Amino acid sequence: MSAPSPWRIYAGAAHIGFSTSAEVRAGGQLVPGADARADSNNSLAFGAIYDFHPGWSAEIALGLPPTTALKGTGTLAGAGTLGKVKYGPAVLSVRRQLWEDGPVRPYIGAGINYTLVLESRDGFVSNLDVKNGVGPVLQAGFEVPIDARWSFFVDAKKIWLKTTATGTLPALGGAPAHAKVRLDPLVVTAGVSYRF
Repeated sequence: MSAPSPWRIYAGAAHIGFSTSAEVRAGGQLVPGADARADSNNSLAFGAIYDFHPGWSAEIALGLPPTTALKGTGTLAGAGTLGKVKYGPAVLSVRRQLWEDGPVRPYIGAGINYTLVLESRDGFVSNLDVKNGVGPVLQAGFEVPIDARWSFFVDAKKIWLKTTATGTLPALGGAPAHAKVRLDPLVVTAGVSYRF
C-alpha cells in the first residue's frame, strides 16, 4: 500500500470580523475622539497544506477578495461611510498537529499575513488610498477525518494588521486626511479538505 500524499487542498466558508481602531488627522491635526470601524465580511477561503515532517505542515491560505466598508465612529460618526476597500488576504503559516490520530485532530500554528488592497472606493473621504499591510498570525483549529482522503475542518486565524489611509475631505474644503488604522481581523473558516 502506497504512503499517503503529503499534499492537501481545502475550501470552505470564512467569516472575517475586525477589531478596528484608527488615529485620524485632518489638515495635519489630530481629530479628537475620531475613530473608525470596518464591517465584517463573509467569503470563500481556499488553500493548500504540505506535510513536511511528521506532525508538522506548511499552509498557504487564500480567499476570494471581499469588500469592507470603513465607517466613522466617535466624533466621525456623522460622516457615515468613509470609503470601501476590496482586499485580497494571504497567509503563510507553519502548523503543529497536536494529535495525529483519533476522531478529532487539533492543531496550532503561526505565520505571516500579507493583505493586498485591490481597490479603494470613495465615500466621505475622496481620493481614498489604503495601503497594503503585513502582520503576524496565530492560528488554531481541528480536523475530523471522514475517510482516507476527505476531512472536515474548523480553523481560526488571528491577524495583527496595520495600514494607513489617505485622501481628501470635500466637507472641509478638500483638506488632506490621514489615518493610521489597526484592523486586527479574526478569520474563522469551516470546510472540507482533500488529500491527494
